[in-house]
Parts: sequence; C-alpha cells; structure tokens
Amino acid sequence: MSIQLIALDMDGTTLTPSLQLTERTIEAIKNTVERNVKVAICTGRTLDELQDVFMDLPFVKYAITGNGSAVWNLAKQQKIYEDILTFEQTLEIMQLLKPIDLRIEAFADGKAYISQHCYDRPIEYGAGDFADFIIKTRTPVPNIHDYLIERNLPIDKFNLFFKNVEERAAMWDQLEELGYNITTSFLQNVEVNSSTANKGNALRELSNSLNVTFDNVMAIGDAMNDLTMLKFAGLPIAMGNAVPAVKEIAQHITDTNSNEGVAKAIEKFILK
Repeated sequence: MSIQLIALDMDGTTLTPSLQLTERTIEAIKNTVERNVKVAICTGRTLDELQDVFMDLPFVKYAITGNGSAVWNLAKQQKIYEDILTFEQTLEIMQLLKPIDLRIEAFADGKAYISQHCYDRPIEYGAGDFADFIIKTRTPVPNIHDYLIERNLPIDKFNLFFKNVEERAAMWDQLEELGYNITTSFLQNVEVNSSTANKGNALRELSNSLNVTFDNVMAIGDAMNDLTMLKFAGLPIAMGNAVPAVKEIAQHITDTNSNEGVAKAIEKFILK
C-alpha cells in the first residue's frame, strides 16, 4: 500500500478539544504534502467554519464539507462536486421542524445560517463551551424558516440542535423514514443530508478526480459521520477517543485528539 491521499476529519480528530491545531499536527500535515501525498479536510463543517483551519493549513488544497455535500478544490476556490437537498426537500424538513424550539443551522453557499434569536442566545440553544465559535462562524437571519423560503435556497446540510432528547429521537426517526441520510457528531445534534450525501461518497468522488484508488487512501476519524469514509479508505484509522463503531472498523487506533493522535498516525504511516 502506497498512501497517496489522506482524509482528515476535524472535530474530535485533527483539532484538539479546544478546537485548535497543534504545531506538531501542522508540521506533520505540511511534511505529508511536501512528500506529494494529497491531504483533504473531510468534515461536517461548512467553509465559514474552517477559516482558522485554512490559515494554519494553507498547503492543504482539498476539502469535503457538510458531511459530503460538497467537495472543494481550495487552490482554485472551486466546487468540484455536490450532493445537496432540493428546495422541495428543504421545505419538507422545515415543515417538520416548525413546531419545535431548537437551533436550526442551514448550510448553504459555504455559510451556516441560523435565526437571530438562536444567535443571540447560543448557550440556551446548545452551544455549550463553543458559544464564541458559534457567534464567530454563523450568519444570523431574522427567521430561518422565512429566509430559506424567500431565497429558494437549496441546502447542503441541516445541523439541528435539540433541547429535548425525546424530540431529538422522534425527529431522527421521522427524517430517516423519509429517506434522508441522518447522522450525528455530538450527543445533542442531528445532521440531515440528502439520501446519498456522506463523507464516503464524497471521498470516492475526490479520489476519482485525482486518479487515486481506494487502497491508496488513508482516512482518520472519530464519530458516526466518519464511518462511510473509513469504510471507503484502504487504511481506516480511528482516534483513541472514537466511538466504538468507528474503532470496530479501523485497521489502526491512534492516540486521542488531546494527545495529537493525527500527527502520530501520519508519522507512523507516512513519515516513518
């Protein structure tokens, strides 16, 4: 196996628990690129949420965002693949959500749109320790329901944060029954994509565009939304802090994201 492409999840994987990149991790990724191994950020985030990452990793030329709803050539600032929700699907989802008091994030155009009242009260709407990050990276609109209808805007992904676990579970079941791809990266959220949008399919599209076969792909992740990309990759690696389902399919388990597990995996398999 000769690794030619690495796909890196961000939260819980490449980033520390405080959402930072360590110098060792940056150096490992930089040295990988210098060895002509391509690196792709592969995340549930949208472009606006990645600006700090791009500043630290200017040599990374590819990104998969929105859990596989889009693939970007960062060097050319060009979207090279998308798998998005139609306007009709957006309306269907919004109609289901309308009776519930929750934080709705609609990813489109590289941005994450939310209602102003959620933006003003991030802690109340599930931001936890990351209220400052929400304020920095979200685009508030007066009312998310009205905004999406008025703009007739196709959506990359919905990211939903529920106050109530029963409402979360019920909505998960409803959306799954309707055929949407449902996953999660945090205990309180539900991420909604088109039926075929996931990190694995997007990674396959990126690999094909780069003429890289699956057995020359390494992927590192920690959460349920990473399963499809790990199943695609010839060398799937789980973080030490990964959920059990991710560890079960991994060929190697590296250290945690608190202890630079991504850097250690890259050093072991690429820079050794």
